This record gives sequence, C-alpha cells and structure tokens, in this order.
Amino acid sequence: MKGLPSLSIALFGMCAAVSALAAEKPQTISPERLQAYWLLADTGNPSVPNSGHNLNAPSCAAVSYVVEKDGSTSHVKLEKIEPEGDLSKVAVNVVGAMRFAPAPQNLGKTPVLTYVVLPFNLPDATAPDAADRELRASTLAKCRLDNFAPSADVIRVR
Repeated sequence: MKGLPSLSIALFGMCAAVSALAAEKPQTISPERLQAYWLLADTGNPSVPNSGHNLNAPSCAAVSYVVEKDGSTSHVKLEKIEPEGDLSKVAVNVVGAMRFAPAPQNLGKTPVLTYVVLPFNLPDATAPDAADRELRASTLAKCRLDNFAPSADVIRVR
C-alpha cells in the first residue's frame, strides 16, 4: 500500500498535463474570423527568388498556420497553390514571418488554426478594369479551402 499515494500523485500529474495540453489546442477558425482573435502586427521581410518556375504567373497560395499565444506562427503548411510553381516556398516564408497581436476581445490569447490566401502577380482588388478584377477574383477562388473551419466560430474566454 506504500506505492498507492505516489501512484495517485503520478496519475493526478498526468491528468493535469493532459488537461493543459487539451486547453492549448488551437481553435480552428475561418480566415474571415481571424480579426476577432488576432491582428497582424508584423509581416517580417520575406525573400523572393530571382528565378524559378511560374514566378511571374498570376497565382495564389493557400497556407494554413497556427497563431500561438505569443502571436508567432507555427505549423505553417502549404495547402494549395495555383498554378504549381516556386512561389510555394515564398508563401510559406511569408506566413512563417508573420507576427500577431491579440484582438481586444481575445484577452486569453486563444491560439487559432486558420489559413490565408496569398495573391501573387494579380491586379489590385480595386483595379479600374473589370477584366482585371475578374482575373483576381477567379484566381483567388481557386485557392479557397472549402470546409476548413466549423460554421460556428466562438471565442472561448479564459
């Protein structure tokens, strides 16, 4: 019976550790909801290669990532790129360099899993030519990740 108290303490410690890990699991949210949790504070200074495949093509890249409690990004993953090319490396570097500040309602600094669609070589969203705006919209639509986040995004208060 001497080992019983130490076993109880060990089990309690394991339960507490598992509970802490579960509490830190990032909440999956859609990109449109990110500003309710985190605000982009810094984009870093990503580098772009001088040569490569499809570097000048109108493109988009969808990159998923986690915003951690300290505002850094982790688990950066290229989900989709259209068309295939070497801009995938640039997209991952851009997202990896991003830093965030918590939104006013995110006092607990809730970690989130989300994604961003990055445009490359596309006309501005406010371009005067309708064909340019359509090119941008149709290209970016190819990188949207349908069914990425649950439909009900809720901020957990900690």
